Amino acid sequence: MKNNKILIIAGEPSGDRHAADLVHELKKQAPELNFFGIGGDAMAGRGVLLFFHIRQMAFLGFAEIIRHLPFIQSVFKRLREWCETEKPAAVILVDYPGFNLRLARMVKKNNIPVIYYICPQLWAWGKNRIEKIRRLVDLPLVIFKFEEEFYARHGITAKFVGHPLADEIRIETSENSFRTRHHLDPAKPIIALLPGSRMHEVQQLLPVMARAAKNFESSRKYEWVVGKSVTLPLDLLQYYLQEYPFIKIVDHDTHHLLKYTRVALVASGTATLETGYLGTPMIVLYKVASLTYWIGRFLVTIKNIALANIVLQKTVVPELIQYKVTPERISEELKKYLDDPEYYRQVAAELQKIPAILGPAGAAERAAGEILQFLDWE
Repeated sequence: MKNNKILIIAGEPSGDRHAADLVHELKKQAPELNFFGIGGDAMAGRGVLLFFHIRQMAFLGFAEIIRHLPFIQSVFKRLREWCETEKPAAVILVDYPGFNLRLARMVKKNNIPVIYYICPQLWAWGKNRIEKIRRLVDLPLVIFKFEEEFYARHGITAKFVGHPLADEIRIETSENSFRTRHHLDPAKPIIALLPGSRMHEVQQLLPVMARAAKNFESSRKYEWVVGKSVTLPLDLLQYYLQEYPFIKIVDHDTHHLLKYTRVALVASGTATLETGYLGTPMIVLYKVASLTYWIGRFLVTIKNIALANIVLQKTVVPELIQYKVTPERISEELKKYLDDPEYYRQVAAELQKIPAILGPAGAAERAAGEILQFLDWE
């Protein structure tokens, strides 16, 4: 009898959602499978037994990882011991490449098949990881069509399954209902603040966003609203906003917030693609520890950091990086959107191309089919 245990690893909120959908589809097709791993509330809700929660894994950048090395080493030890004892049918890695590629190396030593859903963005981080993928990953599943072509050029057969955002984003509430539910003035345009899903991102970005909101001319003409990530404690946001009582917080409703906002200030990451998918003009912010930034400058090989710009293959929305993340620069870019209707219209029109680029719904279902076929599961 086949081992029906599968280890699945996601380290971020977006990965948690994608992994949960994948587990759901796998269980629909193979209900006898049992899942264990690292994830969040979404994965736990689908029946995954979690060894660690993503709240414990919220590290960003080289400097932050160094500070948490003892904990990270304890996580690897726990996973290694479990794999050696249980010998799962496969390990499914979901995004989170810094951690997951290291885990893949450990797993391969135990002759366990490695499946990677949402493969590392090798096209952004250079080609030094290509050999790692070739050596360590048995089934690469990619979510952008151009990634399949990129891997093929390097002799790796990757399967394109589509982007999970097409399944996740559902607008089911009218703007009036959304505003009423969150006590937002129906007459004021909304400006959304998305400072990220990790504590370090919030520490770097939310104070600057708040100062930009306070100093922005005619700021009281707008509703300034923070979209809270599920991984963040509410009191963390409240701490940084205690001097800014006019800024409100919306919890568990980010997609509706982004749909009905006029402009969004967004931490670089998956949220930029979500914002773009909904056609909302944005300003993308990226600020990390100095060490992380300077090391990253030598590793990143692409022009843009915002996924919305990357999939459109040009700079459509402005990106403020590191020392450019200031209240003054944010206000400057915000003013362009609010004072120039033609510029706003052009950006919105470009962003509306993103859903077609990402492809149709059903990514998790297609990924599940590829995985079960690879495992020869009947």
